[in-house]
Amino acid sequence: MTQKDLEQVATQMRARGLHSSWNELLEFSESVVGSLVDAYQALLRTVSSGSMLSANPGDLRALLQEKLGKALVSLTNQEQVAKWELEALASNIPDIPGTI
Repeated sequence: MTQKDLEQVATQMRARGLHSSWNELLEFSESVVGSLVDAYQALLRTVSSGSMLSANPGDLRALLQEKLGKALVSLTNQEQVAKWELEALASNIPDIPGTI
């Protein structure tokens, strides 16, 4: 996350806080925190049940990506989350000699 990204998130949150009703702020907070709690609990359930060793790591990754992505979309927007996803995936591509 760059400084510019962080400033954009802060600006959006400030604008939301200034222009939303109390109930809208509570709903927003419930959505964001609820998504983070869901992701955290899913990870804890997987680890504590011991199924992490036998479970498909792709399934756990997809579950956490979905739940964390939902929280990030609430804080920013779908386009920003897609950008971060592309950046993360691009940084995981190993350098293979002779490829472009």
